[in-house]
Amino acid sequence: MAEYGPERSVMEEAASIAGARIAAEDHRPESAFRGMETAFARAAHNAGGCREMVIDPAGVRIRIRCPEEKLLARIGATLEHLETASGVAVDFTICCWDAKTNGGEPALPGPRMLAQADYGCLTRLTNHRFRTFYAAWAGIFCCVDLDANTAYCRYEDGANLMMYEVSGPLRGVFAAILNRREMHLVHASAIGTPRGTLLFAGPPGSGKSTLAIQCLQAGLFYQSDDLCILTAEKEPRSLSLYNIAKLREDALPRFVPLHPLLAHFQEEEEKKSYFYVHRHFPAQVLREAPVLALVLPTITGEPVSRLERASPMDAVRGVVTWSVKEIPRSDTLGERIMLQAVSRLPAWRLHLGRDDESTLAIIRSLLDDR
Repeated sequence: MAEYGPERSVMEEAASIAGARIAAEDHRPESAFRGMETAFARAAHNAGGCREMVIDPAGVRIRIRCPEEKLLARIGATLEHLETASGVAVDFTICCWDAKTNGGEPALPGPRMLAQADYGCLTRLTNHRFRTFYAAWAGIFCCVDLDANTAYCRYEDGANLMMYEVSGPLRGVFAAILNRREMHLVHASAIGTPRGTLLFAGPPGSGKSTLAIQCLQAGLFYQSDDLCILTAEKEPRSLSLYNIAKLREDALPRFVPLHPLLAHFQEEEEKKSYFYVHRHFPAQVLREAPVLALVLPTITGEPVSRLERASPMDAVRGVVTWSVKEIPRSDTLGERIMLQAVSRLPAWRLHLGRDDESTLAIIRSLLDDR
C-alpha cells in the first residue's frame, strides 16, 4: 500500500494520477498521427519520391501525394474533373501510400481501440484537432491533423482496393476538411442545370444512381450518383466531388447506348458496372449549383411515376440517416450541417413507375419550378 507524507494527501495523489491519465489520452491522437507521418516518410523513401495531383473541390485546394503512381491513378480517377495546376499554394495535403508495395507500416489500432469505434472513427484517437479513421474490412487507416492541414492514409493493398474506396476515396478525410468550412458529404445523387439541382436521397437500391444516369442520358447536367457535397448556407448548394457513375446489373438493359463505356466489378455478391462521367460527358459535368429541392425516390412498379410532398422527418431520414452510414463520423458537426441544409429545402417523395418518360417529365418540372 502506498504511503503519503503530510505534504501530499490521498485526494491530491488521486487527482495527480487522473490528470496524468487525461494528459496521456490527449497525447494519444497526436502519437498516432506522428506514427503515420513517420510511416509515410519511410514509404516515400522506399519508392524514391512521390507523385501528386491538386484538386479544387468547393474552393479548397487539396494536394494528394502518393509514392506509387498506380495508387494515385486508382484513387484519383474519380477526382480528375476537379484537378487544377500543381505547384501552387494549397489549403490541405493528403499523403497516401500502399503498405504492401512501399512498406512504411504504422502501428495499427488494437482491439480496445476498435471496440470504441463510432461509424469508422476511432474515438480514443480523435479530439478537437485530430481525426482518426479505420476501416479494417477495407484495409484503410487515416489520420487527420486539422490544425496542420495534413492527413495520412495507409492502404493495406493499393492494387486491390474495394469499389467502396475507388468510387469514393478518402471520404472521412474530405468530410473532416469540409466540415470546418460549413460543408458536408451526403449520401445522395445530384443532377440539374447551372440554375439549380435536385438531390436524390434515400437508402441503397431506391433508384438514386439509375435516376442520375437516366437524367445524364436525357441531356441534364451531372454532379453525383452516390456522394456529393452539401453546404449549410441560407440557400444550400450542392457540389461535385466524385465523378463516377455506377449501375446495378438489373438496370443495364435500360442503358444500352452506355454499354461500350462500361467497366465491371464484382465483390462477393455485389456486381455492378461503372464509368467516369467526365471522360465521356465532359460538357455535362456540373461543379456546383444551388439546390432546388430534395427528392426521395421509391421504386413502386406502378405504370407511371408520381410525386407527393414529403414530411420534414422523411427528409431528415432520407439524408441524415443514410449519410451517417456512408461517411465516417468524427463528431456531430456534419449532422448539424445536414440538418440545417435539409430544413431549408422543399422535399418531395417520387414514386418511380415503369414509364421513364413520366419520370423525366416530373424531374424537368421540378427543375423549372423556381
